[in-house]
Amino acid sequence: MNAVVEKRMVHNPTDDIDLKVSTLDPDIQIGEVYKVLRSTGQYYPAAVIEGRIDGNGNKEYYVHYCNHDRRLDEWVTSERIDCSAKLKISCESSLNQLTDSAGCDVRFTRNQKRKLEETSKVLQESDSLDSTTQKLELEYQEFTRVKFIDQIQFGKYEIDTWYFSPYPEEFRQVKKLWICEYCLKYMKYSETWLNHIKYDCKAKRPPGKEIYNHGNLCVFELDGNIQKLYCQNLCLLAKLFLDHKTLYYNVSPFIFYVLCEIDNDGVHLVGYFSKEKVSADNYNLACILTLPPFQRRGYGHFLISLSYELAKIEQIVGTPEKPLSDLGRLSYRSYWEKVILNFLLENPNCTMNELSFLIDTIHSLDPNKKQTRK
Repeated sequence: MNAVVEKRMVHNPTDDIDLKVSTLDPDIQIGEVYKVLRSTGQYYPAAVIEGRIDGNGNKEYYVHYCNHDRRLDEWVTSERIDCSAKLKISCESSLNQLTDSAGCDVRFTRNQKRKLEETSKVLQESDSLDSTTQKLELEYQEFTRVKFIDQIQFGKYEIDTWYFSPYPEEFRQVKKLWICEYCLKYMKYSETWLNHIKYDCKAKRPPGKEIYNHGNLCVFELDGNIQKLYCQNLCLLAKLFLDHKTLYYNVSPFIFYVLCEIDNDGVHLVGYFSKEKVSADNYNLACILTLPPFQRRGYGHFLISLSYELAKIEQIVGTPEKPLSDLGRLSYRSYWEKVILNFLLENPNCTMNELSFLIDTIHSLDPNKKQTRK
C-alpha cells in the first residue's frame, strides 16, 4: 500500500478549515502586496487574496505571485509573509494579474463565447474587450480565484492542484480530496476512499467504447449524454489543472476520448480530450489535459494526433477550439514543429510554398500572430 495512504487511514480533523478571518494576523491585510517566501527559498512579491485558519489553529493566506501564472498560487503560513515589507504596488494592478495569466491575453470561456458570439468575432479582430465581456470575465475570476483544494489522492499519486474547481460546497472546503481513479467519484476522507476501492467500486476501466488498444495504451470513447456522471466528474477533475474551463455539468453535447495506461493492476487514466458532437466551426478538440504525473511522456502529442486522425475519418479539416491555454498552446506548437521537422526529413527538396500551410498552422495557435499565407 502506498505510504501516503497508510498515514491517512483515519480522518484527520486538521483537514477541516475555517474561512473566518476575524482572528487572522492584523498586520497582514487582504488585497495588499508583500514579500512572500517561496518554496525555492527566495522572497517574491505576492498579493494576499484570502485568509483562513486550519484545524490546528494555523493562520494561512492564499497568495498570488505577481507576474506569474495562477497555477503557482498557494496557501502559505503567516511566517512566510514578511509583514515589514509591504510593497507599494497597486492592489488592483496585482489582482489584475489573475485575469492575465503569465502575460497572455485575457481569454474567453466557452460559455461566454456562445453567449457573445457576434461580439467575440469583433473582439478577436480588434483585440479588445467590451464592458459586458469584461464584467463576465471579472465575475468568473472572482468566483474562481481562490483554490481551496490543495491536493488530490488519485490512485497511487498524491497530486498538487493548480486551480479552483467547482466541486460541491462540502467538498470544496477540504485541503485534500480523495478521488477513485476508475469511476472518478470524489470523497472527503481516506477511509471512505479505501472502502470504496475495496468493496464498492466495480469499475476497473472507464465506461464507454474502447477504440484503441496497443502496447500499454488504450483509448475509450465516451458520450457525454450516456456516460454523463463519469464525464461530469472528469471535467471537475480536469478543472483542477485547467484555468479557463467552464464545462462542468452540461456534458451532453460532447464526446470524450480518455487515454489510459495498462498494467498488472488495471487500466489507469492519464489524460483526455473532448470535442463537440456538432461544431459549426469544425473544431476537432475542445479541451485537452494530461494529468501532471504523466506529463512529458508524449501523451499530449498522442491525444492531439488522435484528434486529427478522427477529423480525417469525419472528412473535415479540424482545428482546436481557441483560445488555447498556455500549456495547450505549447503542446500544439511542439506537435506541429515535430510534424514540420519530420516533413523536412522526408522531403529534403521541398519549397517554402509547400511548407506554408504547416507554418500558418503554427502561427494560428498564437492570437497575436497573423497568418503569412495569402
